[in-house]
Amino acid sequence: MGVMDYVVLIATLGTVVFSWAHFLFSKNREDAATLEREEIEERILELMGKFRYLSANRLEILERKTQELRELIKEANELIAKLSVKLSEVELEVGKVATFSVVNSTEERKGKEEASGVRVENVEESLEDANLERKIVVMHDRGLSEIDIAKNLGISVGEVRLILELFKRNVG
Repeated sequence: MGVMDYVVLIATLGTVVFSWAHFLFSKNREDAATLEREEIEERILELMGKFRYLSANRLEILERKTQELRELIKEANELIAKLSVKLSEVELEVGKVATFSVVNSTEERKGKEEASGVRVENVEESLEDANLERKIVVMHDRGLSEIDIAKNLGISVGEVRLILELFKRNVG
């Protein structure tokens, strides 16, 4: 064998050794990368489980709080309805008393107006203004829309809707 044959043999052995070393080194890297990926996936799954648990708990608490709020709103609506009924009853009583006083005092005032020439305001008109709720209900019964009622009375549509809703609850 000549020198050239030895060089070829050494070069071939070097290439084979280099290839095996590269193969083994890359395999260790892949194993490490696979192991690292598995650890990351496990950590992600663990975090997802914790998130699901926490979100389920938070949703449950939120549902309870929502239910409590619904109950409080229901109680508040019932109290508002009762107060509206009492207010209407008081207004009816005040209206009866005021009408009685107007009838009695109108005759006296007519005499004073004629004597002094000064005109006294009509008390019945102020009573009409005081009973806004009745006006709204009557206008609604006549077929006017909420917007038309609000425009006629110079109030917001929200007030009209609120008053109509309260009276619907009281009647229904």
